[in-house]
Amino acid sequence: MKGRKSKDLFRFVLVLCILVLLNIIGGLQFFRIDLTAENRYSLSEATVKLIEPIDEVVLVKVYLEGDFPAGFQRLQSETRQMLDELRAYNPNIEYVFINPSDNPTEEATEKLYQQLQSRGLKPYQLQVNEQGGNSIKTVFPGAVMSLGERETAVNLLVDQLGASPERQINSSIQNLEYTLASAIRSLSTEKKPLIGFLQGHGELGPRDLADMGKQLSKNFSVDLFNIREFVQDSITGEISVAAQQRKLNRFDALVIAKPQKPFTDLDKYLIDQFVMKGGKTVWMIDPVQASMDSLSESSQFLSLPLYDRLNINDLLFKYGVRLNTNLVTDLVAAGVSDQRQIRPWIYFPLVMPSVEHPITKDLNAIWLRFTSTLDTIITKNSRKTVLLKSSRYANSFAAPHMVNLAALYNPPPQERFTKSGLPLAVLVEGKFESLYKNRILPKDESQQLKPRFESPENQMVVVADGDVIRNQFNIVNPNIPKRVPLPVGYDQFTGQQYGNADFMLNTMDYLLDDSGLIDVRSRELKIRLLDRKRLASERLQWQLVNTLIPLLLVIAFGVVYTRLRKRKYAH
Repeated sequence: MKGRKSKDLFRFVLVLCILVLLNIIGGLQFFRIDLTAENRYSLSEATVKLIEPIDEVVLVKVYLEGDFPAGFQRLQSETRQMLDELRAYNPNIEYVFINPSDNPTEEATEKLYQQLQSRGLKPYQLQVNEQGGNSIKTVFPGAVMSLGERETAVNLLVDQLGASPERQINSSIQNLEYTLASAIRSLSTEKKPLIGFLQGHGELGPRDLADMGKQLSKNFSVDLFNIREFVQDSITGEISVAAQQRKLNRFDALVIAKPQKPFTDLDKYLIDQFVMKGGKTVWMIDPVQASMDSLSESSQFLSLPLYDRLNINDLLFKYGVRLNTNLVTDLVAAGVSDQRQIRPWIYFPLVMPSVEHPITKDLNAIWLRFTSTLDTIITKNSRKTVLLKSSRYANSFAAPHMVNLAALYNPPPQERFTKSGLPLAVLVEGKFESLYKNRILPKDESQQLKPRFESPENQMVVVADGDVIRNQFNIVNPNIPKRVPLPVGYDQFTGQQYGNADFMLNTMDYLLDDSGLIDVRSRELKIRLLDRKRLASERLQWQLVNTLIPLLLVIAFGVVYTRLRKRKYAH
């Protein structure tokens, strides 16, 4: 008996020593084990590299506390788990969940709602079933993050026009890591890439780009660049091409949005050399001149070709893209309000992103206006990815084309929309060859910069619509000043918010973020949902299985264990 006690004591001490040793090893080397099939609780390497160096407190105030429907409860739970994962790698990340509706008075609640909206959080109205009937509840599925004196708002719920609430919740959960990590990046990054919006050819101006510039400035530095404003020599009066090229090359990316006037050969040379030196470009071009303003004066107008007059067709063709001077019509279209009702306008294609690419994954519908098609050209050392396509029910008409307001009230029959998946935006990646490889350069002075005729690995995006990132100005809402710029993608006449801004933000992240954080958007997490029909029909069966089987197993274990002990100690 004494020997047995000594043996048991030795085993106890041995187990205790092993546990202590494992704790010491765990304290010296940090590691985590994720047993899920898709590694849903493992942060990407890019996220870990981003958060580990942060040595200040990042406070995350999550406004997802309270009684929610099941979908929002899942979003709340997943958000908490994701924040715990971030905390595991950096304890400086602190969070608190707040119920914005839990205030002493209704006035205090309303004031907090207004503050959250002004910070950038989007409210949602939910219908909640209660004992006394149904009630409407306002929720803010988002967070406000702060680092020192800097602050940013994060909307956790992904908007997807036409998607079921369940699908929106699933998409939101899949994007949680990217959403939170991207916000932390905007707070912690000191030196931001510089984006230039080209000016000099009638492009969208500061007011048209006000909201887009504001949203981009969270992660990037933004400035305007007039390519026509040259530095002149004080003695000779000659312009300096070399100085202009150096000014242009300070930008990491160049956005050319809705030019209306021709590009000179020197303009094209400067842009070409910017691309050859690795600068990223986003082209948003209207190949056809068409505007809704023309319908305010007449019930119809003639849309005219513009692309050839811009004089950039040879440049884009060299890079592998050709824009077509036509207008796309689509039965899947955004609405236009005639002050009586909202009617779909076939010249405003509503693009539901279907390409599995980090730029377009889980985006809300994108609103295009008088867009055209584009074609990709076979070029060596480059690859193309079509990002935006029309629906299955589309058509195109070569310009000149008569746009008639009658189509708003009597749209053509579906039989006329026979074209499917017309390409509207493309990503080109690879090594680009210079347009000036075998041409005479615009000015001899340009030789000072040693022109290049092939780029390093580079990327550009071309969209056959110049209004993608153009914001409207308020003329409808009496609660805000007139002519104030509205959010990009928001149509004040129909009250719809589209995904145009997110498309541009994702594009810039893809082009300029070297950390690889944008690749997190490509992760596919399997959300294992219950089959509702089967749940309803087999409810009692599974309740019995979950209740009785554990009890039977415990009883069986007790009987077997008792018999074994009796047999062992019977003699």
